Amino acid sequence: MTLFALLRGAAAALSLAVLAAAPAWSQYPERSVRLVVPYPAGGGTDNIARLLADKLSQRLGQPFVVDNRGGANGNIGADAVAKARPDGYTLLLAGLGPLAVNPGLYARMPYDPARAFAPIVQVSSAPLVLVAGPGAPAGDLRQLIAFARQHPGQLTLANAGEGSPHHICAGLFAREAGASVTHVPYKGAAPAITDLLGGSVQALCDNVGTIRPFIESRKVRPLAVSTRARTSLLPEVPTFAEAGLPGIDFSLWFMLVAPAGTPADVVARLNREANAILAQPEVAAKFREFANEPVGGTVQAAAAHLKTETQRWPGLVKSIGLAQQ
Repeated sequence: MTLFALLRGAAAALSLAVLAAAPAWSQYPERSVRLVVPYPAGGGTDNIARLLADKLSQRLGQPFVVDNRGGANGNIGADAVAKARPDGYTLLLAGLGPLAVNPGLYARMPYDPARAFAPIVQVSSAPLVLVAGPGAPAGDLRQLIAFARQHPGQLTLANAGEGSPHHICAGLFAREAGASVTHVPYKGAAPAITDLLGGSVQALCDNVGTIRPFIESRKVRPLAVSTRARTSLLPEVPTFAEAGLPGIDFSLWFMLVAPAGTPADVVARLNREANAILAQPEVAAKFREFANEPVGGTVQAAAAHLKTETQRWPGLVKSIGLAQQ
């Protein structure tokens, strides 16, 4: 065998060794990826998921297919991902409900949010805003608090359903204000807004994206946002803390997760690609159209946020008197 042949053989062997040692993400994904949304199509979570899926498909060269699996306040879709094979080909985009709040709402959970998932990246966050309708007995939050204290049970707060973020926000308001209010549940935000505009109920905590058109048309008055700092989505609206209720500090948030046990290099690849997508100006602009602020960050930051929220919310839910289902 000639020296050239020996060298060529050695080079080929070295190449095979390098390929064998290459991390899994250098080949991932090799086929389509399912991105589960635990809510019906057309909602806020679905809009964010479809934008993210489209961008991931472009960057990674394989289809990221959105699979809407609604039901049980997000538990059905989240459980499907929790029990999926941890190979990076089944992902979940979910938020506050199925990843943090639901253990406080349901006596039995089909999965443990703190252990069932491998966090990839926090995608976005979104404040809620308390608005007063034309039938409200107050022009600002301090006046609304005073009315609620002076007239127990007379202030009516609409919500989009038992255990919804709207309901939790209203419950936190009542607790922090030290007032008795009447919660009026609806099957979704749309009928709640209809009755708010008609004067049947007086106030509502809602997603900024849903209620913003009515704020801009001056059909409702924004009183306070739920986050610690003011939001660029409604910069003129004060926080609850500014009006004397510092105990209200939360946002809706959305996180991309995989089943626990998904290879770390696959998680790292998805984190890197998602951060690159969130940094694109057109993506950030689209998120703000959805009334969301893009977040991004490391895998470790996402894991820390999920840990904090899973520890925080079950106790908060119980503290505002929401019954377990």
